[in-house]
Amino acid sequence: MNWNRVCLMVALWLCGSMLAPAMAEDISYMVIEQVEPFQIATQDNPLHGGVVTEIVRQVFQGSQYQLHPVVAPAPRLDAMRSNGQLPNWLSYGATPWLQPGWQLSQRALFSWRHVLAVPKSSPFRYRKLSDLFGKPLILMNGYDYPGLDKYLRSKSGVGRISDQRALSQGSAIRMLQARRGIGLVDTDMRLVYNLRQQGLSPADFRFYDLSAVIPIVDIHLMYDRSLPEPVRTLIDRRLAELQQSGQLAAIVQHYRLPH
Repeated sequence: MNWNRVCLMVALWLCGSMLAPAMAEDISYMVIEQVEPFQIATQDNPLHGGVVTEIVRQVFQGSQYQLHPVVAPAPRLDAMRSNGQLPNWLSYGATPWLQPGWQLSQRALFSWRHVLAVPKSSPFRYRKLSDLFGKPLILMNGYDYPGLDKYLRSKSGVGRISDQRALSQGSAIRMLQARRGIGLVDTDMRLVYNLRQQGLSPADFRFYDLSAVIPIVDIHLMYDRSLPEPVRTLIDRRLAELQQSGQLAAIVQHYRLPH
C-alpha cells in the first residue's frame, strides 16, 4: 500500500470537510409581512415574488450561497435581528434607516417616491401643495410622511391638511372610491399593486408626483456588516451586472406605473 498516497487522500478529505461549511453560507433573508409589492410571500413559497425578492434571487442565482427566508412582521424580525437570531441577515433599506453595524449595497435598487392618486372622475386637480390646504387626504395608519407631516399637524386653518387614516391598503382604496378624501397618498409601486389587487385599473386614476413635498428615498439592499466579505462583494458585483444588462430596470419597471 502506498502510504504517501493514503496520507494525501486523508489530508485532502480533511481540508474538504473543513472548507465545506465555510463555503455553504446561509443568508438569513428577512421577508417582512404585508409589504407587497416589495416582498410577496405565499404560504407555500416565501420567495414568491416582489421587486426586492426578484432582485435578491437574481443576485444569488448560481452562487454557493443559500437564501434562508425568514417571514414575520417587521417588529418581530427587528427583535430577532437585535437578539442575534438572524446570522448573516439580508434585507432592504435606505440611508435614513441605517444603524451601527448595518451596511447598504453600493448601488440602489430603485427610488421610493410618493404620488397622489385621484380618480379620473373627480374634478380635483393638483398643481401645487396649497391645492391640498383645507382638504382631506387618505393616508395609512402608522406611517410617517416627511415633508407633509407638518401640514397635518398644523394648528392653523390656513396651510393645514386633514387626514383620514386607513388600517390596510385595501381599506385605503375603498375609502378613496367612497370619496372619503380627495386622494390617496402612497408610494407609486404600492399603489399600482394594490389597485390591481382590488381589481381596479391604474388607467382610471390620475397620479401626481409628490417628490417636491415628500423626499425621494433610494432603496438599497441592506445587510449585517459582519456578512462575509465574499458575499458583500458578490452583492455589489451582481447588482452592477444587473444594472449594466438592463435586467435591474426591467424588474423595477414591472412594478411601476406604466409609461
